[in-house]
Formats: sequence, structure tokens, C-alpha cells
Amino acid sequence: MGQLQLSTKLINQVCDVLEAADEQASDPGIASQYLSAIIGFLLGQQDMPLQQKEEILEELSAFAMHVVKDVESQRQQMAPPPPAPEDAFGVWKPGSS
Repeated sequence: MGQLQLSTKLINQVCDVLEAADEQASDPGIASQYLSAIIGFLLGQQDMPLQQKEEILEELSAFAMHVVKDVESQRQQMAPPPPAPEDAFGVWKPGSS
């Protein structure tokens, strides 16, 4: 596979096309199903043995997982750190709430 030019703009444009065809595609799960079906459709039309198609699907699945992990890592790096715990103060007496 060559170098991909993946961008937020491209992803949004693809999602917009899916949503124009089916409003339910605004749900990321449904949009992902459409994209998976498109992959299967395109690969199914290729003139090659089924075993080769299965190998390609396995490679694409591994690649997709790599992208998921990369995006998750970037999200965690951008997330604000959790607030520092505050010191407790006051006096607690048994029987008081």
C-alpha cells in the first residue's frame, strides 16, 4: 500500500456522502458498516482467487486496527490531565453525616 493522505476533511466529506444517501449514516457505527460493505463490494469485484481476497481483508483489518490505536493514542495525548486531588479538611465525628 502506498502513502495515504488521510485527513479530517476527507473523512468528513466521505461521511457527508454517506449521510446524503442514508440519514442513519450519521451514526459512526452505521457509517462504518457502509465503509466495510464498500470494501467488500470493491474487493468482491476483483478478478482474483477467494483466498487472496481473504488475505487482503486480513491485512486491511490489521491496518484499520493500527489506525484505531493511533487515533486513540492521539486522543489520550490531547486529553487534559485529570484534576489534582484536593486536600481534605474538616473534622469528622462518628454519628454525623
